[in-house]
Amino acid sequence: MSVVFSQLIEGALKLNASDIHIMEQFPPYFRVDGTIFPVKHPPITSEQIQEILNTVVPERLKSILEKERGLDVGYQYKDMARCRTIVFYERNRLNVVLRIVPLSVPSIDQLELPASLKKIAEYERGFVLVTGPSGSGKSTTLASMIDYINNTRKVSIITLEDPIEFYHENKKSIISQRQVGDDIDTYAAGVIQALRQDPNILLLGEMRDQETMRTANKAAETGLLIFSTLHTTNAIQTIERIISNFPQNEHDLIREMLSTNLRAVITQNLVKRADGKGRIAAVEILIVTKTIAKLIADNRIHDIFEIMKGGEEGMQIFDQALANLTREKKITEETGSQYARDIYAYRRFLQGVQSSSDRGGIIGGFAS
Repeated sequence: MSVVFSQLIEGALKLNASDIHIMEQFPPYFRVDGTIFPVKHPPITSEQIQEILNTVVPERLKSILEKERGLDVGYQYKDMARCRTIVFYERNRLNVVLRIVPLSVPSIDQLELPASLKKIAEYERGFVLVTGPSGSGKSTTLASMIDYINNTRKVSIITLEDPIEFYHENKKSIISQRQVGDDIDTYAAGVIQALRQDPNILLLGEMRDQETMRTANKAAETGLLIFSTLHTTNAIQTIERIISNFPQNEHDLIREMLSTNLRAVITQNLVKRADGKGRIAAVEILIVTKTIAKLIADNRIHDIFEIMKGGEEGMQIFDQALANLTREKKITEETGSQYARDIYAYRRFLQGVQSSSDRGGIIGGFAS
Protein backbone atom coordinates (compact mmCIF):
# COMPACT_ATOMS: atom_id res chain seq x y z
CA MET A 1 0.00 0.00 0.00
CA SER A 2 1.20 3.49 -0.83
CA VAL A 3 2.71 5.33 2.17
CA VAL A 4 1.10 8.52 0.86
CA PHE A 5 -2.32 6.88 0.81
CA SER A 6 -1.97 5.59 4.39
CA GLN A 7 -0.87 8.99 5.61
CA LEU A 8 -3.80 10.72 3.91
CA ILE A 9 -6.47 8.42 5.34
CA GLU A 10 -5.04 8.49 8.85
CA GLY A 11 -4.61 12.26 8.67
CA ALA A 12 -8.22 12.64 7.52
CA LEU A 13 -9.43 10.49 10.42
CA LYS A 14 -7.49 12.61 12.93
CA LEU A 15 -9.08 15.78 11.58
CA ASN A 16 -12.53 14.16 11.32
CA ALA A 17 -12.57 14.95 7.59
CA SER A 18 -15.53 13.66 5.62
CA ASP A 19 -13.78 13.53 2.23
CA ILE A 20 -10.35 13.34 0.61
CA HIS A 21 -9.75 14.74 -2.89
CA ILE A 22 -6.66 13.43 -4.71
CA MET A 23 -5.68 14.97 -8.04
CA GLU A 24 -2.58 14.49 -10.13
CA GLN A 25 -0.21 17.51 -10.07
CA PHE A 26 -1.99 19.07 -7.06
CA PRO A 27 -1.69 18.62 -3.30
CA PRO A 28 -4.47 16.54 -1.71
CA TYR A 29 -7.51 18.29 -0.23
CA PHE A 30 -9.60 17.45 2.85
CA ARG A 31 -13.21 18.45 3.49
CA VAL A 32 -13.78 19.21 7.17
CA ASP A 33 -17.16 20.45 8.43
CA GLY A 34 -18.19 21.21 4.86
CA THR A 35 -15.11 23.25 3.92
CA ILE A 36 -12.37 22.08 1.53
CA PHE A 37 -8.77 23.01 2.21
CA PRO A 38 -5.38 21.83 0.82
CA VAL A 39 -3.16 19.50 2.81
CA LYS A 40 0.47 20.50 3.37
CA HIS A 41 1.83 17.90 0.98
CA PRO A 42 3.78 17.93 -2.29
CA PRO A 43 1.70 17.62 -5.48
CA ILE A 44 0.55 14.08 -6.18
CA THR A 45 2.49 12.44 -9.01
CA SER A 46 1.05 10.16 -11.68
CA GLU A 47 3.00 7.26 -10.11
CA GLN A 48 1.48 7.93 -6.69
CA ILE A 49 -2.05 8.14 -7.99
CA GLN A 50 -1.50 4.89 -9.90
CA GLU A 51 -0.39 3.25 -6.63
CA ILE A 52 -3.56 4.52 -4.97
CA LEU A 53 -5.63 3.20 -7.88
CA ASN A 54 -4.02 -0.23 -7.51
CA THR A 55 -4.88 -0.18 -3.81
CA VAL A 56 -8.56 0.79 -4.01
CA VAL A 57 -9.72 -0.71 -7.32
CA PRO A 58 -9.80 -4.51 -7.64
CA GLU A 59 -8.15 -5.85 -10.79
CA ARG A 60 -11.46 -7.19 -12.10
CA LEU A 61 -12.97 -3.66 -12.11
CA LYS A 62 -10.16 -1.84 -13.90
CA SER A 63 -11.56 -2.66 -17.32
CA ILE A 64 -14.88 -1.08 -16.26
CA LEU A 65 -13.02 2.04 -15.16
CA GLU A 66 -11.32 2.29 -18.55
CA LYS A 67 -14.56 1.74 -20.42
CA GLU A 68 -16.85 3.98 -18.31
CA ARG A 69 -14.10 6.50 -17.41
CA GLY A 70 -15.36 6.48 -13.85
CA LEU A 71 -15.99 3.97 -11.07
CA ASP A 72 -17.70 3.95 -7.65
CA VAL A 73 -16.28 1.32 -5.29
CA GLY A 74 -16.09 0.53 -1.58
CA TYR A 75 -12.76 0.16 0.18
CA GLN A 76 -11.90 -0.65 3.80
CA TYR A 77 -8.76 0.78 5.35
CA LYS A 78 -7.42 -1.61 8.02
CA ASP A 79 -9.83 -1.70 10.97
CA MET A 80 -10.16 2.07 11.02
CA ALA A 81 -12.64 3.18 8.34
CA ARG A 82 -14.50 2.35 5.18
CA CYS A 83 -14.24 4.62 2.18
CA ARG A 84 -16.78 5.21 -0.56
CA THR A 85 -14.30 5.72 -3.37
CA ILE A 86 -14.95 7.45 -6.69
CA VAL A 87 -12.19 7.11 -9.29
CA PHE A 88 -12.62 9.10 -12.52
CA TYR A 89 -10.77 10.63 -15.43
CA GLU A 90 -10.52 14.41 -15.75
CA ARG A 91 -8.70 15.80 -18.80
CA ASN A 92 -7.30 12.29 -19.25
CA ARG A 93 -5.83 12.29 -15.73
CA LEU A 94 -7.02 10.15 -12.84
CA ASN A 95 -8.73 11.76 -9.84
CA VAL A 96 -9.80 9.98 -6.66
CA VAL A 97 -12.41 11.17 -4.14
CA LEU A 98 -12.87 9.21 -0.92
CA ARG A 99 -15.85 9.62 1.42
CA ILE A 100 -14.80 8.49 4.91
CA VAL A 101 -17.35 6.19 6.55
CA PRO A 102 -16.93 5.19 10.23
CA LEU A 103 -16.86 1.47 10.93
CA SER A 104 -19.37 1.75 13.77
CA VAL A 105 -22.94 2.78 12.98
CA PRO A 106 -23.99 5.88 14.98
CA SER A 107 -27.37 5.70 16.69
CA ILE A 108 -30.31 8.04 16.13
CA ASP A 109 -29.64 9.48 19.59
CA GLN A 110 -25.92 9.96 18.94
CA LEU A 111 -26.73 11.86 15.75
CA GLU A 112 -29.26 13.97 17.72
CA LEU A 113 -31.93 13.28 15.14
CA PRO A 114 -35.62 13.89 15.94
CA ALA A 115 -37.22 11.15 18.05
CA SER A 116 -39.95 10.77 15.41
CA LEU A 117 -37.41 8.90 13.24
CA LYS A 118 -37.67 6.00 15.70
CA LYS A 119 -41.44 5.92 15.17
CA ILE A 120 -40.90 5.93 11.42
CA ALA A 121 -38.46 3.02 11.76
CA GLU A 122 -41.23 1.08 13.51
CA TYR A 123 -43.55 1.18 10.46
CA GLU A 124 -44.55 -2.23 9.13
CA ARG A 125 -44.93 -1.36 5.47
CA GLY A 126 -44.72 1.39 2.86
CA PHE A 127 -42.11 3.75 1.49
CA VAL A 128 -39.75 5.95 3.54
CA LEU A 129 -37.44 8.34 1.70
CA VAL A 130 -34.41 10.13 3.14
CA THR A 131 -33.48 13.04 0.90
CA GLY A 132 -31.08 15.98 0.72
CA PRO A 133 -28.16 17.29 -1.29
CA SER A 134 -24.97 15.29 -1.75
CA GLY A 135 -22.96 15.13 1.46
CA SER A 136 -25.94 15.88 3.73
CA GLY A 137 -25.64 12.67 5.74
CA LYS A 138 -28.48 10.69 4.12
CA SER A 139 -26.59 7.37 4.24
CA THR A 140 -25.67 7.90 7.89
CA THR A 141 -29.28 8.65 8.86
CA LEU A 142 -30.50 5.58 6.99
CA ALA A 143 -27.83 3.44 8.64
CA SER A 144 -28.89 4.71 12.09
CA MET A 145 -32.53 3.82 11.38
CA ILE A 146 -31.57 0.34 10.17
CA ASP A 147 -29.43 -0.07 13.30
CA TYR A 148 -32.41 0.97 15.45
CA ILE A 149 -34.56 -1.67 13.77
CA ASN A 150 -31.75 -4.22 14.15
CA ASN A 151 -31.66 -3.55 17.89
CA THR A 152 -35.40 -3.54 18.50
CA ARG A 153 -37.19 -5.81 16.00
CA LYS A 154 -36.98 -9.44 14.92
CA VAL A 155 -37.19 -9.03 11.15
CA SER A 156 -35.32 -9.84 7.95
CA ILE A 157 -33.57 -6.86 6.33
CA ILE A 158 -32.00 -6.76 2.85
CA THR A 159 -29.93 -3.78 1.69
CA LEU A 160 -29.01 -3.05 -1.93
CA GLU A 161 -26.15 -0.54 -2.07
CA ASP A 162 -23.63 0.93 -4.53
CA PRO A 163 -21.24 0.58 -2.81
CA ILE A 164 -21.91 -0.79 0.68
CA GLU A 165 -20.98 1.91 3.17
CA PHE A 166 -21.87 0.90 6.74
CA TYR A 167 -21.56 -2.76 7.68
CA HIS A 168 -24.32 -4.17 9.93
CA GLU A 169 -24.10 -7.30 12.06
CA ASN A 170 -27.07 -9.50 12.93
CA LYS A 171 -28.57 -8.49 16.27
CA LYS A 172 -32.29 -9.01 16.84
CA SER A 173 -32.74 -8.87 13.07
CA ILE A 174 -30.94 -10.69 10.29
CA ILE A 175 -29.35 -8.51 7.60
CA SER A 176 -28.14 -9.33 4.08
CA GLN A 177 -26.16 -6.55 2.37
CA ARG A 178 -25.79 -6.82 -1.41
CA GLN A 179 -23.60 -4.62 -3.56
CA VAL A 180 -24.69 -3.46 -7.01
CA GLY A 181 -22.12 -4.55 -9.56
CA ASP A 182 -20.84 -7.45 -7.45
CA ASP A 183 -23.85 -9.30 -6.01
CA ILE A 184 -26.51 -7.90 -8.35
CA ASP A 185 -26.48 -6.08 -11.69
CA THR A 186 -28.95 -3.30 -10.91
CA TYR A 187 -31.11 -2.00 -8.07
CA ALA A 188 -34.27 -3.04 -9.94
CA ALA A 189 -32.96 -6.59 -10.40
CA GLY A 190 -32.05 -6.71 -6.73
CA VAL A 191 -35.57 -5.66 -5.71
CA ILE A 192 -37.13 -8.41 -7.84
CA GLN A 193 -34.79 -11.02 -6.33
CA ALA A 194 -35.39 -9.69 -2.81
CA LEU A 195 -39.12 -10.36 -3.08
CA ARG A 196 -38.27 -14.09 -3.11
CA GLN A 197 -35.84 -13.86 -0.17
CA ASP A 198 -38.39 -13.45 2.64
CA PRO A 199 -37.58 -9.84 3.67
CA ASN A 200 -39.60 -7.56 5.92
CA ILE A 201 -37.51 -4.49 5.16
CA LEU A 202 -35.66 -3.48 2.02
CA LEU A 203 -33.13 -0.65 1.74
CA LEU A 204 -32.23 0.77 -1.67
CA GLY A 205 -29.12 2.94 -1.60
CA GLU A 206 -30.63 5.26 -4.20
CA MET A 207 -33.66 5.51 -6.50
CA ARG A 208 -31.77 6.42 -9.65
CA ASP A 209 -34.24 5.77 -12.44
CA GLN A 210 -37.82 5.12 -13.43
CA GLU A 211 -37.39 1.34 -13.42
CA THR A 212 -36.10 1.31 -9.84
CA MET A 213 -38.88 3.65 -8.69
CA ARG A 214 -41.56 1.53 -10.34
CA THR A 215 -40.16 -1.75 -8.99
CA ALA A 216 -39.77 -0.33 -5.47
CA ASN A 217 -43.35 0.96 -5.50
CA LYS A 218 -44.59 -2.50 -6.44
CA ALA A 219 -42.47 -4.00 -3.66
CA ALA A 220 -44.09 -1.64 -1.14
CA GLU A 221 -47.49 -2.84 -2.33
CA THR A 222 -46.54 -6.40 -1.33
CA GLY A 223 -46.31 -5.31 2.31
CA LEU A 224 -42.59 -4.53 2.67
CA LEU A 225 -41.12 -1.50 4.37
CA ILE A 226 -38.87 0.19 1.81
CA PHE A 227 -36.16 2.74 2.62
CA SER A 228 -34.34 4.73 -0.06
CA THR A 229 -32.78 8.10 -0.91
CA LEU A 230 -33.19 10.89 -3.44
CA HIS A 231 -31.20 14.06 -4.12
CA THR A 232 -34.04 16.49 -3.40
CA THR A 233 -34.17 19.45 -1.02
CA ASN A 234 -37.68 19.24 0.48
CA ALA A 235 -40.70 16.96 0.75
CA ILE A 236 -42.71 18.70 -1.97
CA GLN A 237 -39.87 18.46 -4.47
CA THR A 238 -39.41 14.78 -3.58
CA ILE A 239 -42.98 13.89 -4.46
CA GLU A 240 -42.88 15.98 -7.63
CA ARG A 241 -39.54 14.45 -8.68
CA ILE A 242 -40.93 10.92 -8.44
CA ILE A 243 -44.05 11.81 -10.43
CA SER A 244 -42.05 13.69 -13.11
CA ASN A 245 -39.92 10.61 -13.74
CA PHE A 246 -42.93 8.95 -15.37
CA PRO A 247 -44.80 9.76 -18.59
CA GLN A 248 -47.61 12.30 -18.31
CA ASN A 249 -50.27 9.68 -18.95
CA GLU A 250 -49.13 7.78 -15.82
CA HIS A 251 -49.10 10.70 -13.40
CA ASP A 252 -52.57 10.00 -11.95
CA LEU A 253 -51.58 6.38 -11.32
CA ILE A 254 -48.26 7.34 -9.70
CA ARG A 255 -49.99 9.88 -7.44
CA GLU A 256 -52.44 7.18 -6.39
CA MET A 257 -49.58 4.76 -5.69
CA LEU A 258 -47.73 7.36 -3.64
CA SER A 259 -50.85 8.28 -1.66
CA THR A 260 -51.18 4.59 -0.76
CA ASN A 261 -47.53 3.56 -0.28
CA LEU A 262 -45.52 6.64 0.75
CA ARG A 263 -45.28 6.82 4.55
CA ALA A 264 -42.67 9.51 5.24
CA VAL A 265 -40.13 11.86 3.67
CA ILE A 266 -37.13 12.90 5.78
CA THR A 267 -35.15 15.76 4.23
CA GLN A 268 -31.97 16.99 5.84
CA ASN A 269 -28.99 19.27 5.54
CA LEU A 270 -25.91 19.56 7.72
CA VAL A 271 -25.29 22.88 9.49
CA LYS A 272 -22.40 24.02 11.67
CA ARG A 273 -22.70 23.52 15.40
CA ALA A 274 -22.61 26.51 17.70
CA ASP A 275 -19.39 25.32 19.37
CA GLY A 276 -17.65 24.97 15.99
CA LYS A 277 -17.08 21.24 16.55
CA GLY A 278 -18.64 19.49 13.60
CA ARG A 279 -22.09 19.71 12.07
CA ILE A 280 -25.60 18.63 12.97
CA ALA A 281 -28.54 17.65 10.76
CA ALA A 282 -31.47 20.03 10.43
CA VAL A 283 -34.34 17.73 9.47
CA GLU A 284 -37.62 18.36 7.67
CA ILE A 285 -40.20 15.62 8.27
CA LEU A 286 -43.32 14.77 6.28
CA ILE A 287 -45.60 12.04 7.63
CA VAL A 288 -48.21 10.84 5.15
CA THR A 289 -51.39 11.07 7.19
CA LYS A 290 -54.82 10.52 5.66
CA THR A 291 -54.98 14.25 4.92
CA ILE A 292 -51.58 14.25 3.17
CA ALA A 293 -52.48 11.10 1.23
CA LYS A 294 -55.66 12.75 -0.09
CA LEU A 295 -53.73 15.87 -1.12
CA ILE A 296 -51.27 13.72 -3.07
CA ALA A 297 -54.04 11.72 -4.76
CA ASP A 298 -55.95 14.92 -5.65
CA ASN A 299 -52.81 16.59 -7.09
CA ARG A 300 -52.81 19.28 -4.39
CA ILE A 301 -49.20 18.64 -3.49
CA HIS A 302 -48.30 22.27 -2.79
CA ASP A 303 -50.94 22.39 -0.04
CA ILE A 304 -48.91 19.80 1.89
CA PHE A 305 -46.41 22.43 3.03
CA GLU A 306 -49.01 24.25 5.14
CA ILE A 307 -50.11 20.99 6.80
CA MET A 308 -46.52 20.16 7.72
CA LYS A 309 -46.16 23.42 9.66
CA GLY A 310 -48.91 22.30 12.03
CA GLY A 311 -46.60 19.69 13.57
CA GLU A 312 -49.03 16.76 13.48
CA GLU A 313 -47.30 13.43 14.29
CA GLY A 314 -43.89 15.09 14.51
CA MET A 315 -43.98 16.85 11.15
CA GLN A 316 -41.87 19.97 10.69
CA ILE A 317 -40.50 22.08 7.88
CA PHE A 318 -36.82 22.91 7.54
CA ASP A 319 -37.09 26.41 9.05
CA GLN A 320 -38.85 24.97 12.11
CA ALA A 321 -36.00 22.49 12.50
CA LEU A 322 -33.46 25.32 12.35
CA ALA A 323 -35.42 27.30 14.95
CA ASN A 324 -35.55 24.28 17.27
CA LEU A 325 -31.78 23.76 16.98
CA THR A 326 -31.21 27.47 17.66
CA ARG A 327 -33.39 27.46 20.79
CA GLU A 328 -31.52 24.38 22.00
CA LYS A 329 -28.27 26.33 21.43
CA LYS A 330 -26.95 23.62 19.11
CA ILE A 331 -26.54 26.18 16.31
CA THR A 332 -26.25 29.95 16.37
CA GLU A 333 -28.97 32.30 15.17
CA GLU A 334 -26.55 33.50 12.52
CA THR A 335 -26.18 29.95 11.18
CA GLY A 336 -29.94 29.45 11.26
CA SER A 337 -30.45 32.66 9.29
CA GLN A 338 -27.82 31.60 6.77
CA TYR A 339 -29.54 28.29 6.02
CA ALA A 340 -33.18 29.37 6.39
CA ARG A 341 -35.33 29.00 3.30
CA ASP A 342 -37.69 31.75 4.51
CA ILE A 343 -35.83 34.05 6.91
CA TYR A 344 -39.05 35.65 8.16
CA ALA A 345 -40.67 32.28 8.92
CA TYR A 346 -37.48 31.16 10.68
CA ARG A 347 -37.53 34.26 12.89
CA ARG A 348 -41.22 33.70 13.72
CA PHE A 349 -40.55 30.08 14.64
CA LEU A 350 -37.58 31.19 16.72
CA GLN A 351 -39.80 33.58 18.68
CA GLY A 352 -42.52 30.95 19.04
CA VAL A 353 -44.86 33.03 16.89
CA GLN A 354 -46.74 31.63 13.91
CA SER A 355 -48.58 33.48 11.21
CA SER A 356 -52.00 32.17 10.23
CA SER A 357 -50.37 30.32 7.34
CA ASP A 358 -47.88 28.64 9.71
CA ARG A 359 -50.49 26.70 11.64
CA GLY A 360 -51.73 24.22 9.08
CA GLY A 361 -55.40 24.22 10.03
CA ILE A 362 -58.18 23.69 7.52
CA ILE A 363 -57.13 23.88 3.90
CA GLY A 364 -59.89 23.70 1.34
CA GLY A 365 -61.96 21.25 3.40
CA PHE A 366 -59.05 19.13 4.72
CA ALA A 367 -58.43 19.13 8.48
CA SER A 368 -54.77 19.00 9.41
